[in-house]
Amino acid sequence: MAGKRKSMVPGSSRLLFIAACALLLVVSPVGAVESAGAAPHLADGTWTVQGRAIQGTRRCGDWLVRLTSRQGQLSGMVSLARSSVPIQNLVLQPNGSFSGATRAGVVGTRHVRGYTITGKFSDDTVSLTLQDNMCPPRHGTAVRQAAVG
Repeated sequence: MAGKRKSMVPGSSRLLFIAACALLLVVSPVGAVESAGAAPHLADGTWTVQGRAIQGTRRCGDWLVRLTSRQGQLSGMVSLARSSVPIQNLVLQPNGSFSGATRAGVVGTRHVRGYTITGKFSDDTVSLTLQDNMCPPRHGTAVRQAAVG
């Protein structure tokens, strides 16, 4: 045994090496990026989704959601009854889905309810749902309008 060291358990060195490699794949930053995924790249442009008032409801009027992608940043606003409010916490997921919300408050002299906006991008098209606590969910789609300038 002077020149050769023997393992106490046959094949244990090989097994230990494989386990160490597997652990590096799981813990490495490269593995983390692959599993988490990156948000999809949206081309610069604007999507304007509009809907009509719901018949038979008093406070569920015409609505508009405008989403804008500029240099990889997504922003948006909701317009109802001559009031516009920004969509906050607008988060785009790796699969193209997104969500955000507006805050209830007063804009000018008008009270504005809080809304939740969820949806999904697919190529140049967006499909979304606008929800609040008074009206049924409202759905719409739009195609991207290219950014000018």
